[in-house]
Amino acid sequence: MKTKLLFTKQGFKTLTALAAFCLCFNFGSSQNLIQNPTCDLHGTAMGSTSDNADSYDMTPSDNILDETGATIPSPYQAVWDNDALEDWLEIQYLGAAGSLDEQPGSTGNGNNSTRGVKLLDDGNPDLNIAGNTSGNLCSRRIYQRVNGLTVGVQYTFSVEVRSEATGTPVEMYILNTEIADEVGINTNGSSDTAVDGFLNYTNTALNVWETATFSFTASDTFAVVYLRSLNTINEMDEVFFDNFSLVSSTASVNDFSISNIKLFPNPAKDILTIQTTNGIKIASVEVFDILGKQIIKSELQNNTLNVSELTQGMYIVKMISEEGNSISQKVVIE
Repeated sequence: MKTKLLFTKQGFKTLTALAAFCLCFNFGSSQNLIQNPTCDLHGTAMGSTSDNADSYDMTPSDNILDETGATIPSPYQAVWDNDALEDWLEIQYLGAAGSLDEQPGSTGNGNNSTRGVKLLDDGNPDLNIAGNTSGNLCSRRIYQRVNGLTVGVQYTFSVEVRSEATGTPVEMYILNTEIADEVGINTNGSSDTAVDGFLNYTNTALNVWETATFSFTASDTFAVVYLRSLNTINEMDEVFFDNFSLVSSTASVNDFSISNIKLFPNPAKDILTIQTTNGIKIASVEVFDILGKQIIKSELQNNTLNVSELTQGMYIVKMISEEGNSISQKVVIE
């Protein structure tokens, strides 16, 4: 899924200024090790909205869009780029290395109608062709390498899931290596040496968001989140995902982290809704522009913030709990 795009000097200056500004805020990454856990980042303001799925692609693109629509180097390709696994899947489904769209799809049907990702087969390419030796269509995969783990420590992985059809279970693997093929997990399942944790999850009700969660003990300083739903082979039985989390199991459920906050819509126009999933109360909200100037300081009204007077662009929303803890998230105003 690599596309070579131009990266301008002006875009680099903008990115550098934004990166320096963001260092002043706590985005909760020290607790949730997943990158882009809410699936809301990248390309949500200008034209393309699909780059949010790059954070779950086994072969991320060279460049992606940021929230303003500017082209930036992918922050994911520097961490992982599993061409070997993609090649194996192409041989498995096409009969030879070629062009297989294994990246999860991007969707605006995440939880609370925010961005999310989905597993499906959309006929790209059409696998009902000569050379497809598998006899099956190909569901896409979710893939992300997660660094920063400690060997011997127990972690908890969770993700919100919604299924459109029966018979579409999701195999959720936490791997301790970047596998070059699926032979081991196909043969041995959860007992394969590459697997630190596993859950075969099926939604109990259709078209209802549920949370799948399980714990594992890290055997290396990184892990690979690898999800597949092999029966999800057309646009009528898609499986949707949102709000990924991988945290130390010793962390409190009341931690004020980005995985426990839902901020939507993003992009927003008039009203921004901020909800917490663990009962923590937000005392106040501050909004800053990308230069660090405070634009808004207010309390929430019925979990909402009026942003109608903000001009178009990207902002940092800083949320402060009643206990005095704070966490920030980027928001685009249309």
